[in-house]
Amino acid sequence: MRSVPARLAAVVAAGLSLLPSAGCPRRPAAAPRFPGAPVVLISVDTLRSDRLPMYGYRGSATPALDALRKDSVLFERAYTHVPLTLPAHASLFTGLEPGRHGVLDNSGYRLAAGDPTLAELLEGAGYATGGAVSAAVLSSQSGIGRGFGFYEERVEARGPVSMLDFVERPGGETAGLLAGWIRGKADRPFFAFLHTYEPHAPHEAPEPFRSRYPDPYDGEVAASDAVVGAFLDELKKAGAYDRALVVFLSDHGEGLGDHGEQQHGIFLYREAIQVPLLLKLPGQALAGASVGAPVQLTDVFTTVGEVLALPGFPGRPGTASLAALAAGAPVPSRRVFAENFSPRIRLGWSELRSLVSATHHYIEAPTPELYDLENDPAERENLASRRPPELRAMVAETERRRTALSAPQPVDAETARRLQALGYLTGTPRDDGGARPDPKDAIGSLVRLQSATGLHASGRSAEAVAVLLEVLAANPRLVDGWEVLASALERQGRVDEALAALEKAVALSPPGRSNHLVDVASLALRAGRPDDARRHAEAALALGDPRALAVLGRVALREGKLSEALRVIDDGLARGGAFPPAGLHVLRAEVLGRQGDLPGAEAEYRLELEARPRSLEALSGLAIVAASRGDLDEASRRVGAMVRAAPTADAYLAGLFALRSFGRGEEARALLAEGRRAFPLDPRLAREKASVENPGKARR
Repeated sequence: MRSVPARLAAVVAAGLSLLPSAGCPRRPAAAPRFPGAPVVLISVDTLRSDRLPMYGYRGSATPALDALRKDSVLFERAYTHVPLTLPAHASLFTGLEPGRHGVLDNSGYRLAAGDPTLAELLEGAGYATGGAVSAAVLSSQSGIGRGFGFYEERVEARGPVSMLDFVERPGGETAGLLAGWIRGKADRPFFAFLHTYEPHAPHEAPEPFRSRYPDPYDGEVAASDAVVGAFLDELKKAGAYDRALVVFLSDHGEGLGDHGEQQHGIFLYREAIQVPLLLKLPGQALAGASVGAPVQLTDVFTTVGEVLALPGFPGRPGTASLAALAAGAPVPSRRVFAENFSPRIRLGWSELRSLVSATHHYIEAPTPELYDLENDPAERENLASRRPPELRAMVAETERRRTALSAPQPVDAETARRLQALGYLTGTPRDDGGARPDPKDAIGSLVRLQSATGLHASGRSAEAVAVLLEVLAANPRLVDGWEVLASALERQGRVDEALAALEKAVALSPPGRSNHLVDVASLALRAGRPDDARRHAEAALALGDPRALAVLGRVALREGKLSEALRVIDDGLARGGAFPPAGLHVLRAEVLGRQGDLPGAEAEYRLELEARPRSLEALSGLAIVAASRGDLDEASRRVGAMVRAAPTADAYLAGLFALRSFGRGEEARALLAEGRRAFPLDPRLAREKASVENPGKARR
């Protein structure tokens, strides 16, 4: 047994009754309370508990998490309510299940204003609040950033596919930004939220972890551990670790092929909904304890309020204090509920629901499933057809707790009127009323879709298009499929076809998915349809998406309306505050450049780089500004530095455009040859061969 650390003697003497060991049955009079303690919440996205050594796995090494586990309570069976990043974090921050807080998917939904978040409640209690996230899906536009005085969300796309899942920032950068914020807050109560994204697909671990682990997911887990370890070291340097309430968890797991799903977002099997969870109390109270009862992410909300003894903290029925459970409180009689509408929203399949008890796992689907967790933890033998007594009770409870699919982003009457005037429907999600496929019967098409996405991401867009057309012919309601097809067709230079594919995605999606509308608007502008671009952008703006202002600005710029372009751009910059939508400073630089204001243009490009250091548009723009001043050597050096910093096909294309614009033909040809050697399958680089050899045909 592990005795109470000596450093807690003063706390115990003050009247707090703590367990002397992890296995001691004696129950305290009360769970530990630590008013004013710093709160640190660490969320590692897409992290399976059964792929961690502290849960018995031997395939990777996680020394930082192992050390944290020694100081913490480990929850052996923690579950998320939905295997999607944004809805899971919304539950984490509100203590509410997705059906109650209303965020049902990663896009198209916003957190309801009436539900206070942890950050809002702690800010109201006098805490400094700071967050830093590594994925675009946790944009403050979703409402998830409410209550944070500091919320660092500047992330960039890491691949050619313009989907939220492909927009991230390395966890080390994110952790460094949050650690810098903490250094100035360590002497007062603070709430710090760190989100890292490394284990998320595509599973591509950085070195040295890529070389150490043959399994790429294990490498990503090890890389995540290093990020968490470095962050905890910074917390210790700031003198905050020992007195902090630290919660470590994941939002959901990962399929990894267990039931045919390679990633997540569809199934509700244990590999997707069971997550790691550690609770480190101030002074390392109850260190080393374990709790075997099922717990849920929404319990974190209640735990923070109780441990800090916050007055007026809202109760959340159905949740429990993790600290109280660790201290020996009776285990509540409850089952953990999960509900996932994403298969229906994005793929046209049936939604799924599940209920987990101490012994069984029920999944509501067109073909229902029931698993005996004690004898079949891998969930291979479906017992539902045998109709055991457990099934009847779990079916009845699932029926009571199920919610209906709501329309994304509810809009007010005026916004609805404007959308309808623009040709868009509002109200309930689109549904053809027919029977929807069981995801387990249709998962093969999703695997093929993901394969096509990988082909596209690696530059093999022609192969991706062929696969996607085949998949969509058999599964025409795959919204994600139409999105990826649009991106792959655009890379092929087939802009009109790409636009048609993306419009198909809009037609199939629930109304109000503003990310679709912005993408359609951008493509329409590329296709030479400024009126359509303006219509789609105005619809996105009506839904509150400030990115639409960049499209409207480009429409005005194309039409030569420089004053109107500046007005729209400045509106977007004002709305965005410290973190304006990507590209607005670049667009402003282009306007100023046309007006002959080179210093102003350079300043705008540098402002864009402050927010997005790898922005190719800004980096190539600075090269063009240098050339416009007559310093062609400096311009060439800037192009070379840009490509070396981000050796992607997009960087080579941006460099080609810059070099051609200031007449460095030989350098352009050399850069193109280098780019084609590095990315031989990228059709865009192949098309540029003629324009480099014949500058009269050059095009951006």
